[in-house]
Amino acid sequence: GVTEVGCMAHARRKFHELWANHGSQVGEQALKFFGELYDVERKVAKAHSQARLEARRRRSRPVADALHQWMGQQRQKIPDGSATA
Repeated sequence: GVTEVGCMAHARRKFHELWANHGSQVGEQALKFFGELYDVERKVAKAHSQARLEARRRRSRPVADALHQWMGQQRQKIPDGSATA
């Protein structure tokens, strides 16, 4: 199968715009999740590829899973056509 992969920077930017332009709590919370993911990347930036992979599995995966679950919950609360949707 094929898995679509998006750029975290592009996804983060949309939430940042939502927070900066509308003071959105949804945007603010999403930025916290992205901040945790970016923190892991900063800490392992100079590590060997295997160490980065292990850090991503141990530390990033739980955050990414929580972000995905949280976004699904938020999406159910937001009406279609809104700035957040």
